[in-house]
Amino acid sequence: MQVTKLNFRPVKRAEYSELRAMIHELYREDPSTKPISDKKISKTLTELRNKPQKGQIIVFEDGKTLVGYAILIPYWSNEYGGIILHIDELYVKSDHRGRGVATRFLKRLAHKNHDRVALQLEVTPSNTRAMNYYHKLGFRKTKNSHLIRMI
Repeated sequence: MQVTKLNFRPVKRAEYSELRAMIHELYREDPSTKPISDKKISKTLTELRNKPQKGQIIVFEDGKTLVGYAILIPYWSNEYGGIILHIDELYVKSDHRGRGVATRFLKRLAHKNHDRVALQLEVTPSNTRAMNYYHKLGFRKTKNSHLIRMI
């Protein structure tokens, strides 16, 4: 069943509680090596609200119901010659999956916009369903591995 009244827009403060619940659900379904906490979520909400140039949180709305969200972080890449939009998190509530919500959102993001040259995201290697889905939408592994050093 396809959703019909789908809207993508910035999150409102009044929706922070519902957003937090979705973030916690994402991390329950696909655990990270770094557990999520309300403190981390609050820091993200405050940082992106006060410094919108650093990124934004978009909610997915079907009618008046929030059905998902994405955290988008842009950065300039010398290698690619433009802005890469990093999709830090993307979540659709389980009862709305398979209805085209994420596909419509990602297709909207894929339209070239000013200096944006690419979309980037991370997938847990064991999440083959998500990996296959993103491959179908044109995402590919790069030759470089993602490394991180905590400080």
